[in-house]
Formats: sequence, structure tokens, C-alpha cells
Amino acid sequence: MVSGDSEIEADSNVRSYIVMKAKAQEALKLAEEWWKGKDIPSYVKIQGLDMDEIVKFTQLYNRCFLASPDPFCPLSPEEARQLDPEGIFVAKLAGKLAGFIACFVEKKDDQLYGEITGIGVLPSRRRKGIATALIKRATKYFLDSGVDKVYCEVYEENIPSQLLIMSYGFKEVGRRDIPMNTTSVHDEETDLPGGKIMRRLGLRPRPGCETCRDL
Repeated sequence: MVSGDSEIEADSNVRSYIVMKAKAQEALKLAEEWWKGKDIPSYVKIQGLDMDEIVKFTQLYNRCFLASPDPFCPLSPEEARQLDPEGIFVAKLAGKLAGFIACFVEKKDDQLYGEITGIGVLPSRRRKGIATALIKRATKYFLDSGVDKVYCEVYEENIPSQLLIMSYGFKEVGRRDIPMNTTSVHDEETDLPGGKIMRRLGLRPRPGCETCRDL
């Protein structure tokens, strides 16, 4: 745990996120091995986010998270327009949005690191290799940007996402705890990357957040 506060750890109103890290080269290699001997269906297309489709992207984002155990704040078109489309990729099946991955590159201490800030696939479009295709495209983006290490943040109760991320060489390097029912600013920020863009827009739970969907 990042926090040493046992009361926070035991509090059922605390939401914990696992921060995971992998080598970009390893993640790409594993993604390519998954596709070895397989053909990416011709109807699956991975492309950069088109801001002219931002309303459809918003609908995709919200539908993906409504079908997951993650607490989250719905994304509005106005908030989505604040996003930098650089590093955001979408998957299309037969011309319709089916999944997305959002990437972020930041420089710290003269080193570049990458961060997967969000990934989602529509429930009806899962198990078709879309998530792998998105991760493959993201890791290529990171490598082209000069990134060696990639981080991501996964909700502790979202086991399928954890297993998916781990299958590409990601390992847990820390945790981030976010109290839900509090008026005090008790944000367990650390030096570890994870979910920065999501929290900046208020899409991830924040201390005392009352509008987040929480199952």
C-alpha cells in the first residue's frame, strides 16, 4: 500500500486503485505474440480519435464504464472536448465505435514515461481481440514517443481488467486510496503515475465526490 494508514485501508468507503508498470517493448512483444497466427479481422480498424465524433466517443466511454465495476463520473461532450486527441485511439467494427484507449506521455526527471489512462470495449464487442489491438497500437505510440516504461491504474475490484493488463507484462508497483465520504482533502497522491487525466477532469472518484457512480 502507498498509504500506511490502517484506518484508511480498512474503511469500506475507500476506493483503491492498483498502479501497475511494464516495459513498453515487453508489452508490444506480448501483444504481437497474441496476434501471431491470427488475422486481425478486416472489419476491426484502430485509428486516432476524430474530434468530429466526440459525441459518439462520449457515448462509447460512458457505456464502457457503466458495464464495469469501476466507480466513475460520466463524461459529457463538453468535458470530452477538453481532451487532447493526441494519444487517444478508438476501435471501429463495421465503421462503428467499439472501444478506446487513452494514452499520456509525460516527462519527469529528464525521463519520459507513458501512462494508459483509460481503456474500454463495449460488452457486446469483447473477446474479439479489440483490447489487444488497442494495447498494441498504444505501445507502438509510446515507443515512437521515446517512452520506455508504461504505467496504468486499475480499480482493485475490476479483476478482468487486472488480468488483461497483467497479460502484457504489467506488475503492481503501488496503490492509490481515495476516500469517498469525506469533506476533507485526503488525496493519497504519490509520485506514481496513474489516472492523471481522468482525475483532472473529475472522471475518477475524488475525496468527497458525491456525483460518482458507485455500485
